[in-house]
Order: sequence, then C-alpha cells, then structure tokens
Amino acid sequence: MKLIDFSKHYPDEASCKAEFKLYRESQGVVCKKCTAKDQYWWLDSKEQYECKKCGCRMSLKSGTVMENSKLPYQFWFIAFHLMTSTKKTISAFELQRQIGLRYYEPIWAMMHKIRLVMSKRDDLYELTADVETDESYYSTRYIQEEDEFTGQKEKLKKGKGSQRKTSVLVMASQQRKMHSKLTKKRGASYSQPKHLKMKVVENGTSSEIKSTAQKNIDEEVSVKSDKAKAYPKAFKNFKKLEMFDMSTFDPGKILPWSSNAITNSKNLIKAMHHGVEEKYLQNYLNEFCYKYNRRYFGDKVFKRLLICAVTPVWF
Repeated sequence: MKLIDFSKHYPDEASCKAEFKLYRESQGVVCKKCTAKDQYWWLDSKEQYECKKCGCRMSLKSGTVMENSKLPYQFWFIAFHLMTSTKKTISAFELQRQIGLRYYEPIWAMMHKIRLVMSKRDDLYELTADVETDESYYSTRYIQEEDEFTGQKEKLKKGKGSQRKTSVLVMASQQRKMHSKLTKKRGASYSQPKHLKMKVVENGTSSEIKSTAQKNIDEEVSVKSDKAKAYPKAFKNFKKLEMFDMSTFDPGKILPWSSNAITNSKNLIKAMHHGVEEKYLQNYLNEFCYKYNRRYFGDKVFKRLLICAVTPVWF
C-alpha cells in the first residue's frame, strides 16, 4: 500500500480500530476460556466481547498480537504499513522517529511481536517444490565474559565454533518454468525461486537439522545440498538427495536461490540493524522470509499481515 493510500484509509485512531474489529470478526472470534468460535455478543458500551456459552469477556485486543499493549491502534497500523511497504525493512529507531513516541522500548517490543506472528503464519506451510538447503553462519553480538579471579576476558574461538557466529539452516524451494514462446530458447525450462525458510540451529547436529527439515519440508520433494557431514543422515527420509562438492562447483550456480537469500539477509541485517543478538536473530529472519514469500502480493501484503495480527496467538 502506498503512503498516500494508507493516510486516506486510516487517518485516525477510530478508523484503525474499526478496521481491526472488522478483520477480527471476519477471521472468527474465539473464546479464550471455552474456545467456542463465533459465539459472542459485542458489548458496545464496554467495547468487549462476551461469550454466549461461558460468559467470558474479552477486549478487542485480547488474544491477538496487540494483547496487553497500551499503544494505540494507529501506531500498530503504521508499523504494519512500514514493515510491509518498504522493500527492505525499517529499524525500531526509525519507526519511533516516524511515530513520534518518546520511548524506544514499546516500539521495539511491538516490532518483535509482529515478527513472531509472521513466523506463526509461515510455519503453517511446508516447502513442496524441489528444495535447496544450505547452512550459513551469521555474525551476532556477543559480550565477552571476564574471569572472576584474573579479570581477563575469555578468548573467542575462530571459525565455525565462534561465540560470535550463529548457525542458520536455509531452505529455498524452486520451481521449473518454461521459457516464453517468443524467446529464442523455445521449449527450454529455467528455475525460479518459490518460497524460503530460514531457521536457527543451535548446534548444527544431524538430529537437529533433521527435525528442523521435517517440520518445514515435505518428504516427497527432492533436496539439493553441499557435502556437509550431517546432511546424509538429516535428509535420508526425503524422496531424493543430491549432494555437491562446493570446492569444485560454484555455489551460486548449484544453490543459487539459497546463496542469494543468505547474501541478501546478511547485508540487510548489517546495513539496517548494525548487528543483532543471537536470541533475536530468528525474529529478523522471520520478517525477511515473510516478505520474500509474498514479494508478488503487492498491496495485499498489508492486509495479509493484518489477518496474522487478529489470528488468536495461542493457536
């Protein structure tokens, strides 16, 4: 959604609140106590839902991403807009400046809550086309601890086991498409990226990679990867596994879409956030994947995120 369109549709707090209520009721209001769906009265004087079965009352924000938030609806809608309309992303400091709020922490927490519901939505789907898998190491912030007796800082490891590196399993599905009849390569096919998932794996063991892959990839697809030691055991249950020695092949040609996603996400995190902590890295990757998977949705991305926001968070 363009900025001028957003300002026309949501000029004030009342319009944002009405739209949020409309979307929540269209997705179904679920009672937090008895889980009855669409069995409620709307108490206009109290601005609450009352369950017809158990009498439990819920506020408009209850059970959604806005639960327990004191920020206005309009602030949330501005965050939805800026996080979906920008091609890259927006930092919490910039969003705070645009909104004009005095405190940074509520804006930071709001953006991370939005990233969590992005992840919940993407976790509902599996990768069903041919998948490229690769493991990469992201630089994260790490505070060196000092020895209690000597006062010296601990030594940082180098390479794969470094405390400043976090392992991420990248899974990129691709689909084959035929060239247009108007082109010279008539009848030839080419690969095109479809969907992307990026998951932090703490230890990078075969069992951890296997459980992560089984949750995110359909077992009836072919998997393409490099010759990592953990991969034969991790991907043995899939339909087909192709492994390539990256010392003799160019990763950009064998695993083009996963390599491209790794490069772009690393550059984005470094340029926009100037480094993140390990415990928050997954949230930033969630946002990157959510926008990547909906890159052709256009103006619909805002409304899709609004649907994620009103979906009950305990499901």
